[in-house]
Amino acid sequence: MIRLFFILLLFFPCCLTAQDQPDSFISKKVFAFTIHRGSALVHKESVSSAKDVKPVSVGIDYSFQRLDYSSFSICRTYLRRGFNLSYLDFKNPVFGKGIIGSIFLQPVYRIGKSFQFQFRGDVGIGYFSKPYDEITNNTNLAYSNHVTPYLHVSSGIGFRVSKKITTEINGNFNHISNGHANQPNAGLNWMMLSASILYYPYNSILPKYKYVRNKRKSEGASFDAGIIFTPGQAYHDLWKAKRRFMLGMFTQVSLPVSRINAFTSGVEISYSSYQNDETAAHNNSQPATTSAITLGNEFLLGKVIFSQQMGKYLTRYPSFHTGYFHRWGLRYKLSSHWFAGFNLKVHKEVADLIDLRLQYRF
Repeated sequence: MIRLFFILLLFFPCCLTAQDQPDSFISKKVFAFTIHRGSALVHKESVSSAKDVKPVSVGIDYSFQRLDYSSFSICRTYLRRGFNLSYLDFKNPVFGKGIIGSIFLQPVYRIGKSFQFQFRGDVGIGYFSKPYDEITNNTNLAYSNHVTPYLHVSSGIGFRVSKKITTEINGNFNHISNGHANQPNAGLNWMMLSASILYYPYNSILPKYKYVRNKRKSEGASFDAGIIFTPGQAYHDLWKAKRRFMLGMFTQVSLPVSRINAFTSGVEISYSSYQNDETAAHNNSQPATTSAITLGNEFLLGKVIFSQQMGKYLTRYPSFHTGYFHRWGLRYKLSSHWFAGFNLKVHKEVADLIDLRLQYRF
């Protein structure tokens, strides 16, 4: 289900580059109050105890709405970005309650003076009250840390009620998991329907612009090299193994095909130190060194780059993995040559690791 989050996110990345346009910058504050109600999704047997979970939540937004033409000209939308704080109650003693803080990006499409259509993506951290405990809460296999990463996507419609008030109705998908940092970690997904009231201190109307296509010449190919590292992870009861650490290096070529997209191709090699369980059917402590080739895409969002990759192992790989993997990442431009970021590596629907990486662009 993590894959669904990123697939949905692909619908609006072009809108995010609007924040880096230098001319005619106009940004106004927006405040919002939202009520959510929904139900959990049972995506695997290990979270079957969540089938009757009916979560409810309330949240507030503090955000900024872009209104300038430079923002609109990227893909005919108005970008809203900000911070959300929510209180969540799973209405179930096994899964407990939570407090979630996240940052979000929301492209808003103007439909006349009164209507709008919007997408939204959030990334954040939540504190949840009832993680797995072998003695007191051993039926919660969805999450095992109090502090857990959080992902969210939504889409819906809005209606302008008055000069300063707009209402929204959205369908929402939510996900928590820790990327195999601790076990058990089956993850928890839930769908919700939400109703929001937005307050614009200035004016809630979105300006009307005539779109003029602006052609820009793409830059040439670039060559990247970097190092990746993952610290120790928890014992995985399905894989019968524990990773002590992972250290690797990679190179890739990035070829821009538009002002916001680049295709990538690369090779990588990594060393993982595993501790195997004697009850495992195979020797899951070997092999320690793996190599792979990757193909992917990057969304060039100013100083932020959002990447997606498919990979194929060239050498032997642990028996608990598949021969292919997919990876999703974010990195930030520190200078003209240096980048830093993180990636989530997944085999089918099972998260393998979250790596930290430092990258140099030649």
